Amino acid sequence: MSDILTPQKHFVLNVDNLADHEIIANLGRAFSVPERVAILKSLLKSSKNLSMLSEELDMPVSSVARHVDILTEAGLIFTSYQPGPKGHTKYCSQAVLSFTLSLEPLETEKDVKPEYTVEMPLGMFSHCHIKAPCGMTGAEGEIAGFDNPNIFFSPVRLKAECIWFDCGFISYNFPADFPRNQKFSEITFSFEICSETIYYNNNWPSDITIRINDVETVTFKSPGDFGGRRGKYTPLYWPVTSTQFGLLKKITVNENGVYVDNSFVSDKVRLSDLKLYDGSAIKLDIGIKDDAVHRGGLNLFGKNFGDYPQSIIMTLK
Repeated sequence: MSDILTPQKHFVLNVDNLADHEIIANLGRAFSVPERVAILKSLLKSSKNLSMLSEELDMPVSSVARHVDILTEAGLIFTSYQPGPKGHTKYCSQAVLSFTLSLEPLETEKDVKPEYTVEMPLGMFSHCHIKAPCGMTGAEGEIAGFDNPNIFFSPVRLKAECIWFDCGFISYNFPADFPRNQKFSEITFSFEICSETIYYNNNWPSDITIRINDVETVTFKSPGDFGGRRGKYTPLYWPVTSTQFGLLKKITVNENGVYVDNSFVSDKVRLSDLKLYDGSAIKLDIGIKDDAVHRGGLNLFGKNFGDYPQSIIMTLK
């Protein structure tokens, strides 16, 4: 199994895929004992041999060796041998950075429906009406002065990979470049987002409101402004003491109502209310209302910042 996982740093498994079942079972076995989790934690920053792990974790070398064998079988670590004072020494290293276990059914050819998808770069917003504190930064460095809403209308915004503000709204116009006789049954927007405060605070709720074609669609609560570790795609120049990553949110509207992350939340807005076929663009507004119960700001992330390699994606099915 390690041959399957080692070449990948981030991988996805699905319970609907029979080929993944043995891998999932081995991962479950690997994580079922706290000592194995402790070994994984110890290897996050550097490789270590069995003796080093034994001393650090106060665990017999024989026990460490058994746990290492199971973690290796699961593909979570890999081992190598290096010359030592008494022959070769076995070293252990982290093999993967993350994995995702999906409980959603896999699509078959019969399930696949015609799609219209557009990924909008984070900096290509069409309008914004926001309040400081606010700012933008890019993949290679800061691109504009902070806490000045006027700079948001500068052409440098096209380089933005992280955008934050206290309250107000930012707008994106997605092209409605599809035949008017092509009828869709749902629209989905996905984006990485979190709350906003000074530095970061993992417990900092914020009520974030979404409008589609000027129809207030849903308000969801972001639990915090996330940090404490570097985001998987966050540039190295960005201070680790600041916001690092968000949550990947998915907002879907069909004729039954509105869903957040595939969970039904309301039937007050339906697909027909959005009038998708009336204009040359589909407008998305993301923001914080002035009267929000939790006015905790927001951070939006592009594909070169945070935990997910995507900007803002619209999908019509």
